Formats: sequence, structure tokens, C-alpha cells
Amino acid sequence: MDILSSDFLLFIGNKALRICLILAAAALVLRFLRDVVSRLFVTRPSGKIFYFDERRARTLSILLQSIMRYVIYFIAIILVLQEFSIDTTSIVAGAGILGLAIGVGAQSLIKDLITGFFVILEDQYAVGDYIASGDMTGTVEEIGFRVTKLRDANGVLHIIPHGLITKITNYTRGHMVAAVTVPVAYEADLSKVLELFAEACRQVGSAMPEVIDEPKVVGVVEFQPGGLVAKIVAKTVPLEQGKVEAALRYRIKILFDENGIPMPTVRQNS
Repeated sequence: MDILSSDFLLFIGNKALRICLILAAAALVLRFLRDVVSRLFVTRPSGKIFYFDERRARTLSILLQSIMRYVIYFIAIILVLQEFSIDTTSIVAGAGILGLAIGVGAQSLIKDLITGFFVILEDQYAVGDYIASGDMTGTVEEIGFRVTKLRDANGVLHIIPHGLITKITNYTRGHMVAAVTVPVAYEADLSKVLELFAEACRQVGSAMPEVIDEPKVVGVVEFQPGGLVAKIVAKTVPLEQGKVEAALRYRIKILFDENGIPMPTVRQNS
């Protein structure tokens, strides 16, 4: 009885040790592959094989790490089941049949996967981009094959299935345009006003790194009963156009006050 008990304990200990080794090996392989992926999608072209911009590198890295995690988990589970003499061949075959049956019935899931594939392939948006989809706007936190996770300005996390995405507006690709319209009284010296606009453009353009090109004076764009309207435009880095517009308005107001340029007055009907 003691021998049987010792053999049983030895058997249990051996199985437990092998299972621990399988799990440890899975963790090590996952960590190694994670490091490989993070080095593969680099964000600087200094003699590396692949070069991607930072957002696209983060997107592809997160996606590949997610795929590898599920694959390694599945392999580890199969190996653990084999330690208990369970026929994993039938499990793998059954999983394939079950997956096929689910695929036939779950058209929305297939649509999510296909749309997600093209989102990633066409680089429509990446992790860190600020986008709008339908009535939701926010920063992309994660892109999977089935869903995109979007966090809005209030901190709310939106999980959007790719199959529901019909239109995407990306605010972080290329440059944005800051546009400022300024009302000017008819009695003001228009030549002087345009000179002050140009001075404001030079000051803001040289002081703000958010400005890509020095702001340009478009000129008078509208006549109104109380005065005329002039316009200034500037190319800015993404999502910084509001800051540049505020700076232009501030400088114009300061220059107008220093040079005695009147602003239009609103006449009240008696």
C-alpha cells in the first residue's frame, strides 16, 4: 500500500512538474516573441529591416502580439491535455468543425474580421489617431481583427465592431488648417489693417511650433452692414488648429489696440 502510494505521489509530482514546465515554456516563448515583434516594427530607419511610423508600428505590434498570445495559449492547453492522456486530435478536429459551423451562422463576425483586415491593410487609422466614426469620436487605443477600442474626450471607452464601421474621419493624418475671420470697421485704414495682419502672422508663425507654414492673409472675404470681414489661414499640425486660431486672434487684438484700429460696432435698432 505504501509502495502504491509512493508511486502515485511520484506520478502526480511528475505530471505537475511537466505541466509547470509547459506553462513556463509558453510564458518564455510568448515573452521572446513579444520582444521580437517590438524590435521588428521599429520607428526609426537606422539600418533596420522594416520601418514604420510610430502609430502604425504600435498598431501592428499590438495586433501581432494578440494573435501570438492566443496561438500559444491554444498550444499550451493541448500539451497540458496530452499530459493527462486525452486524445487532442479529436479536440482539434472538433474545434475545426465547430469553427466552420459558427462561421456559416455568424455572418456579422465574418464581416467584422474582413473589415478589420482591410482597416489594417489600408492603414485607414492607427493606434493613437484621433478619429470619428458615426456619432463617436476619440483616440484609438487598440485595433484588433474584430473590434476597435476608441476612448473619447470624457474618458469613455467605446468598443466598435468593424462590421459597423461605414465611414471614418481621421483628424491626425496630414496637416490641419486654422482659419480666422476678423471683422473690421469700414472707417479703418484697410492698408494698415492688412499690414497688422501680416505682422500677426509673422509673430505667431515664428513663435508656435504647431504652425507648419507661416499664416497667410487671404484678404477681405465679405462685406457686412457693420463692417467688412478679413480672413487669415495657416497650416498646422493635427489637432492644434484651435490653439493657433486663438493665438492669431490674441495678436490681432493686441496690434489693433496698439495702433488704434476700431472694431465694428453693433447698432441697436430703436
